[in-house]
Amino acid sequence: MKKYITLVYLPQDEEMANQLQALLEDKHVETHLYQKVALKDSAILNDIKNSACLVILHISEDFDYRDYLYEIVKANNLCQIVTVFINKSTYQNKYTLNEIECKEGYPLTALANDICCVMVGGYKIGVSIFNRNKLKKEAISLYNKGEYVWALCLLLKVFKIHDLVVKEKIAAAYSQLMNCDKAINYYSICLPLTDQDSQGQICNNLGWLYTQTKNLEFAEKYLKLAIEYGNPDALYNLGYLYETSWAYDSKMRRTREGFDIYCEVLNDPKTSEQSKAQARAKLKNQADKLLARKNYAAAMNYYKAIGDGAKVAECLRDIKMLRQAYEERKRRQEAMRNMPE
Repeated sequence: MKKYITLVYLPQDEEMANQLQALLEDKHVETHLYQKVALKDSAILNDIKNSACLVILHISEDFDYRDYLYEIVKANNLCQIVTVFINKSTYQNKYTLNEIECKEGYPLTALANDICCVMVGGYKIGVSIFNRNKLKKEAISLYNKGEYVWALCLLLKVFKIHDLVVKEKIAAAYSQLMNCDKAINYYSICLPLTDQDSQGQICNNLGWLYTQTKNLEFAEKYLKLAIEYGNPDALYNLGYLYETSWAYDSKMRRTREGFDIYCEVLNDPKTSEQSKAQARAKLKNQADKLLARKNYAAAMNYYKAIGDGAKVAECLRDIKMLRQAYEERKRRQEAMRNMPE
């Protein structure tokens, strides 16, 4: 299995190319960088022969890449081509290529995900009844190592409609690559076919994915289902949904309810330790903000939930001082009213 991609860029796009390489390698996608300086570069042509994908980065200006296309045809046409552009290249009009338009403000993280998904969708490898099981085992092994892109390349090739394990792995891999729509499609296919424990996990995953896509109604629906199934992370995810959803939908402004759910997470025996740690961090951060705003009573409630006795005592002292100051002010006002004119 070819497990690297070739990225060719112009000298003025070097910084962007380096950042893109770092993002791709975070996804366990080895990336060979080549600067386009000569019309024919033997190092690039040799690298393309065994590459899974050629990414042509022509952001600053257009350049001639016909020689790369000819080399790919000579090498049995197994390497895919992705062009990343701002202004359409003359060569893109001549050849059928995978294209990604890099508009102003287009984040590099999204570009890295798009490159991976294009590569996954068109990955070329021969599959037969003789090697299908071997490829499936290799795909699952790659997935377990966190190499989601390469796992997905194989999983989509060995996919069969009745193979639930493969379908779940495809959904999970797409989720890791933040291709939420495809992940939702595959999880939705799996949901009615699995046992109760797996349904809880799938509902939780669907709730999280719908949260990412800002489909808040469906996110709430699936997270509540996951809680009913006893999923250990669903309660925290529902709190996160309520905490953050106001930014997308003013009708769903339930921030305080989200923090109340974080308090429930800490006392729920079914909740995972990871979710409890995340809830504790959220509550501490919110309590610190409330304390800075002198909202001592609300801050104290959250400090109590996370078991921070020192901060609770500090809040109590501050509340006592406020009460004393208030009583003193009342006494002075009363004394002023009773003074003879």
